Amino acid sequence: MSFDYKNILIMGYGRSGQAVEEIVKKLPGVKYTIFDSDKKIKGGNYCYRLSKKIVSQYDLIVVSPGISVYNKYITYAEKIGIKVIGELEFGYWFTESPIVAITGTNGKTTTTMLAGDVLAKKYRSGTYGNIGTPLSLAYAEDKEYLVCEVSSFQLETTYMFKPYISVILNIAEDHIDRHKTFENYINSKLGLLKNCTEKSIVILNADDSLLMERTKHISVRKYYISMYEKVRGVYVKDGKIYSNIGKVEEVISLDEIPNLSSVVYDVLAAVLIGMLLKVGVENIVEAVKSFKVSRHRLEVVAESNGITYINDSKSTNVHSTMHALKNVANNVVLLLGGSDKDLNFAPIFEEYLGKIDCVVAFGKARNKVAKTANKYNVNYKVAKNFKDAVDIAFVQAKPGNVVLLSPACSSLDEFKSYTERGDEFVRLIKGRVNAKM
Repeated sequence: MSFDYKNILIMGYGRSGQAVEEIVKKLPGVKYTIFDSDKKIKGGNYCYRLSKKIVSQYDLIVVSPGISVYNKYITYAEKIGIKVIGELEFGYWFTESPIVAITGTNGKTTTTMLAGDVLAKKYRSGTYGNIGTPLSLAYAEDKEYLVCEVSSFQLETTYMFKPYISVILNIAEDHIDRHKTFENYINSKLGLLKNCTEKSIVILNADDSLLMERTKHISVRKYYISMYEKVRGVYVKDGKIYSNIGKVEEVISLDEIPNLSSVVYDVLAAVLIGMLLKVGVENIVEAVKSFKVSRHRLEVVAESNGITYINDSKSTNVHSTMHALKNVANNVVLLLGGSDKDLNFAPIFEEYLGKIDCVVAFGKARNKVAKTANKYNVNYKVAKNFKDAVDIAFVQAKPGNVVLLSPACSSLDEFKSYTERGDEFVRLIKGRVNAKM
């Protein structure tokens, strides 16, 4: 595409902003400024405070995913006709490689990693997007396929983004604090399909009723994944994964991949991507068998005195916590809380009331968690902080219990990330277990 912008504002100088700069500084005749509130950043191209007058000088603004589209300067820029896009869209402008884009409330990181491993068996490929490497960094790379994890934040600021294969794993309530309403969140996720044509390939989860209802009128080449029914795509029957693209063929038995039992949908999606791109069954099986689930996702930390301790810090929404509860044994001491995203915790108790022995509420959401637990007559304790929550859970647990950190909340009240929260859980639990031995 021709690039007609001459004065660019890059909002946010994290990895996304830095990746955008790598491209912009190579564009002839283009000036740019980087805005970031972190005053540790030094240099002539940086500003630390914006005003409407400053914003009005630019003809393109590229925003990092962490900056809300409701930011007053973004809404002002759009009002006066300045183009505002996200880093994902910007990166898309500068690559010609076909993109496999994966989104969903849960499972998108694991699916992206596994799909990347599958495609790497046959193609020059790489993983980008929300998984950690901005898409903009792919512009100078010689890749046959780009596997890209895309979040609802990124999809808010796309316009031309048109993947070769689009994957939506599921949609459940999340990030209401950012998107304001669940409907806005749904529309953001479905925005992945807004540039699709009848020739576009779209992979959908046939077991997600909301997703199926909202995509039934979209005219694309649809393929499906399912745990419960035979579909055009990839599905499970009698404990085995089958592919149904042109002909039915067995891919692998679930018994061969017990370590992936908690991420079967992610496996189905990655297998389907591999089948559609003709990677070959043997290559797909090899990639799946060698794949290891990332840390902080149903990670068994310790087993001691008949108690199992599980780190599921990556569960930052209600849907993900419910998935965790589905995959663990009964008699759960559940650590629930953190930074509230305006989510409703009631579905956790409605669905898994019989599994939960005790809830330990912590973080900014602790009072809301406690109030919900009380409504459902579930035993609960309220912690002062995360360490206190772990200590309470350790004391509450009895032989036969599962102590599960699956917070259904962001970690940003006490921690920088869910990984830091998970690491602290592991450290505290191992310390307590070792001291008791």
